[in-house]
Amino acid sequence: MELEGGIHTNTKGTVEQYFKYYSKLSNQQNMMQDSIRTSYYHDAILKNKADFKDKVVMDVGAGSGILSLFAAKAGAKKVIAVEASSAARSAKILIESNGLSHIIQIMEVCVEDINDKELEKSVDVIVSEPLGTILFNERMLESYVIARDKFLKPGGKMYPSEAFLCVAPFYDERLYNEQLNKTIFWNNISFYGINLNALKNQAVAEKFRQPIIESYDPQTNLAADVRYKVDFLTCKLIDLQHINFDFSFDISRVGIIHGVGVWFNACFSGSETTLVLSTSPFSPPTHWYQTRFLLLQPIAVNPGQSVKGNITMNANEEQTLDVKVTLTLPELNVC
Repeated sequence: MELEGGIHTNTKGTVEQYFKYYSKLSNQQNMMQDSIRTSYYHDAILKNKADFKDKVVMDVGAGSGILSLFAAKAGAKKVIAVEASSAARSAKILIESNGLSHIIQIMEVCVEDINDKELEKSVDVIVSEPLGTILFNERMLESYVIARDKFLKPGGKMYPSEAFLCVAPFYDERLYNEQLNKTIFWNNISFYGINLNALKNQAVAEKFRQPIIESYDPQTNLAADVRYKVDFLTCKLIDLQHINFDFSFDISRVGIIHGVGVWFNACFSGSETTLVLSTSPFSPPTHWYQTRFLLLQPIAVNPGQSVKGNITMNANEEQTLDVKVTLTLPELNVC
């Protein structure tokens, strides 16, 4: 609970690796070529020109500068593109070559380190792509909210404005057995004359703590998803660092719950139109995919049953979160 938010609550080595990764054009390209991601941001900005026309816009974590360029094309008077990695220099080249350097100002700095008085409450709109897997991963949402608190005018806009963490139970015996089989090595009772079996349970527990990040078939879901809302205009830093989500699933068909699938929907609530970027398994795939957490002990269920659950996420100094998922099947009172 000592974390106060922002990039500087992570270890120095983690932060250096993070910025090194995003400074590479190949990684910027990977995000830009996610047509779902890029087109939703493009449309959210260009279809809400009233929010950008003659306004001061801040782009937090600008990367290649693509969102800053969209904002300038939407009529922004000034765009402050904040990028802490050396990708800022690539963005500068792109902005100059597109003839928009008179509108877009590059700041190669962490948003946390900008002097408050330098831009205090002078920004009309903040745009950013701070979304990680399971919404909160990489902890960039904290920088987004810090920028809001330091620079956004009262009544200002944020793109995205809110997001929903979505959770659903799934059946996937193949995946479950595939992960279990990866620990068969520890069944060995004569590995160069050594019995390894004493470590088998530990190996299985370790394997099942690892999330599976990939697209999956939504037809394997055994109930409708439940949702946890995060309002970026009002949430506090602690809301992004310590998440405690109690929920309940109403099971729709017979099956075995092998785990839960997690994804997010991000909303862009503009003055002229609202768009929702979904990373759901029902939607076209994105570079975020979906994240699945397996249960060590699957749960057999029937239609109409209620399954209670909880997800806790606690930010750590490696720029991610420690996640714990629990599901329980309430006891049936049978006469």
